Amino acid sequence: MNSDDLKGLDEATREEVEKLLKVTREKDGDEEYISAQFELEDYMDKNKKYELGVKYLKNIREDDGAIYYKALILIFANQYFFMNDLDASYDSIFEFLEGSEYAFNDVKEDTFDSIRGDAFGVAKKYFYQENYIKSLNLFKLIGGSYSYQSSCYEKICKLKMNIETKKIGEMSNDLKGKVEEIIDILKLDFLPLSEYEQAPERKLAHYTGTYTTNKLLSKEENKDKPSAFRLNTINNVNDPSEGKLLTNYLESTKETSFYKPDFDENLHAFISCFTFNHDSLNQFRLYGKEDNKEASGVSLVFNKEFFKETDSQSGMNNIFINRTIKNVNNDSDEDDGSAKRIEKQPVMRCVYIDPTSDYIHLAQRNRLTFFREFGRENLEGGSIPKAEIECTEYENYIDKKTEDFREAFVELKSIYNDAIDKKKSLKKLSKEDSDKIDSLLDMIILPLKYL
Repeated sequence: MNSDDLKGLDEATREEVEKLLKVTREKDGDEEYISAQFELEDYMDKNKKYELGVKYLKNIREDDGAIYYKALILIFANQYFFMNDLDASYDSIFEFLEGSEYAFNDVKEDTFDSIRGDAFGVAKKYFYQENYIKSLNLFKLIGGSYSYQSSCYEKICKLKMNIETKKIGEMSNDLKGKVEEIIDILKLDFLPLSEYEQAPERKLAHYTGTYTTNKLLSKEENKDKPSAFRLNTINNVNDPSEGKLLTNYLESTKETSFYKPDFDENLHAFISCFTFNHDSLNQFRLYGKEDNKEASGVSLVFNKEFFKETDSQSGMNNIFINRTIKNVNNDSDEDDGSAKRIEKQPVMRCVYIDPTSDYIHLAQRNRLTFFREFGRENLEGGSIPKAEIECTEYENYIDKKTEDFREAFVELKSIYNDAIDKKKSLKKLSKEDSDKIDSLLDMIILPLKYL
């Protein structure tokens, strides 16, 4: 380090840095030398000398073992977040993803996913700069919780790199953007509609039996906490048309009767259902049964803290490509390391579409719940029931959201059909490539299929 490099450091920091600079591999050994490089980087980071921090970390070599990859990710963080050097950060994160699999076997998956998320951000920047080679290189390596999104972008990159299929690639990207827009519309935000009122959708209920309730609320012997809240496979739902209506709508297929479709054994969707109506006799009868006794179950009411309130796209991080599904007994030990507990997830509003008329209805509170909440309370100084005012305001909010959804949904159908028509117009397209495009389009709309 030359004298200019020490400028701006206080006296105490300068002394520590000078001591660390005297540590060498030859005199002090590899371990102490590597430790000194990390300490130097830390001092430089605190003094916003990021280029120098990177310089010291680069003294750690690949033959130093797994610690090299720890240095590599810190180099990436400096280059990407502080130095704004996209190309240098690409080189670092690409090398990390290429070689870190063997070096990071003992790293928690959540930590690795955070790194994947940063890599995904780099890949998308190159994608929108139309540097498809670099973005494709990263999308191929990211995997993990980003496997679904990376796989979509990987396939779109390949389409856009081919002059014949470039337009379909653009349409596929537009389709993905529209899916993300719809997810944003349907996500519950738990926000109040006015400054002085509570959020009307702040509570959600889940109807279940007393057995499940006891599992969720009580610790069993030899366990340090109650059972986690479990998601169930869509294959067991009581509506056989789940997942089929979206495809029917996009393909303009009219169904006058419902039928049980053939479930794809390679596709497993897991959901849990909630309702805004926490005191519904009908739902007690349908879902709150114990030993087939009518209305013998429980309505569990969850506040908004149970769910993720921001980042509606995070739900897509739990769509995994090529992941093995393991059967787990209901009474098995959940903490044996074989099952992954997912983080908080956003709640998506269900959409009801009449298959014969395309009438759309979004899940919402019913009018009765407002009058049960506010009773005979009137607004101060007036005679109008507060429930009436609150309900009207809420209905206006739902009407606007419904219209936003309807508009986006129509656009989704238009993009989807334009892509199909464009594919059909490509005379030289092989059947294999045509099937790949169909598979991509189906993959892109996957997050909406069961809403």
